[in-house]
Amino acid sequence: MITVLGDLLADYSMRLPFLCIEPQDLHRVSYLALGPGGAGNVAIMAAHLGLQVHALGEVGDDRFGQIVRNGLTAEEVNVDNLVTTPDSRTPVATVLVDERGEPAYLGYPGHLTVTDLPEEWQAQIARAKAHYSDGWAEHEGIAGLVLVGFEAAANAGVPIFFDPGPGNPELDNGWHRDAARMATVLLATEGEAERLSGLSDPVASARALLTDAEQLVVVKRGVAGCMLVTAGELEIVPGFPVEAVDATGAGDSFAAATIYGYLNDLSLQALGTLANATGAAKVQKRGTGHSMPTAAEVRAVLDRFSLAHEIAGIPL
Repeated sequence: MITVLGDLLADYSMRLPFLCIEPQDLHRVSYLALGPGGAGNVAIMAAHLGLQVHALGEVGDDRFGQIVRNGLTAEEVNVDNLVTTPDSRTPVATVLVDERGEPAYLGYPGHLTVTDLPEEWQAQIARAKAHYSDGWAEHEGIAGLVLVGFEAAANAGVPIFFDPGPGNPELDNGWHRDAARMATVLLATEGEAERLSGLSDPVASARALLTDAEQLVVVKRGVAGCMLVTAGELEIVPGFPVEAVDATGAGDSFAAATIYGYLNDLSLQALGTLANATGAAKVQKRGTGHSMPTAAEVRAVLDRFSLAHEIAGIPL
């Protein structure tokens, strides 16, 4: 069982010809979907890979909260400890994707009230095989909850996975450095690693972010693949040249696959291959949430490039 603690919001996704929109413009949308998003994408992808997932977070007692709760349940993510607060408003992300498949985001923070980690969440984290959070922090209270959740996981010896993302531009994202130091596995783009380390060279940046001999830093490099760095190893794993229609959720897919591969004791090379393949499976699909790739779609990417043998022996 793994736990996912973070912004469990609704994603309102649409595809436009281009994102330069002026007042009084009228554009037709070629794709429209509403479903769970945010940290829920990682939870759904992990469930698609066969992991038992418990979602920890808060939603409002509103239509968007129902969409998040019902959507996660439909994807076999456990929501028993998802808090629904009366008179609160669920965060919503409007995801605008252009014809190149590149997204832009409009965030509605909602209004949520949980600021202390509930005992039930602490108990779930302590029983988990792995614990994940990201650094998007759609509302102010989530940063403190993430850090306390990491403390609970560390005290119980549970591996911690953290993806800082770009963070919330309206908040002080200095807490990302604290979270990165606590992480067993840190996932970051080259730009995010530079922001956390102060170093522009990707290898030097990753090594600077290692806090102990057991930590793994995974640098996501988009279509170029990824780089995995530990105290004693460096693996550069190429990406998959697939036609991308929507990059939204690719990082979430990558994160879930990294958790899956870590828990199945894959080598760094095999772990990178699986994570890259999962991201590649996602970019070939529109939308997030219910559109996260299936295990069969991930396997199809590996088979297409004759790399399924690299993860032989694990139940994908």
